[in-house]
Amino acid sequence: MAKVWKITAYEEHMGGGPPRKHYYLVAMSDQSAALSALRMRDVDLTVVGEASPNDVEWLDVKDGEIFCVIPIFETRFSK
Repeated sequence: MAKVWKITAYEEHMGGGPPRKHYYLVAMSDQSAALSALRMRDVDLTVVGEASPNDVEWLDVKDGEIFCVIPIFETRFSK
């Protein structure tokens, strides 16, 4: 299995407001290539680290694959 990089992306809203955060798993041995594979404009990409093989083995990840991890809900607290 290739290395799997955990990458976050912050996308600014056109009308203002807080940026949206996106989560990706990118299976590539080279970290720079993993960032280039996402090819997003006007988005701040950050490599959070390398995913543990135990954490991603159930995905049957193949070299070159990109997974978008989507939260199923958000909890927001208002004051």
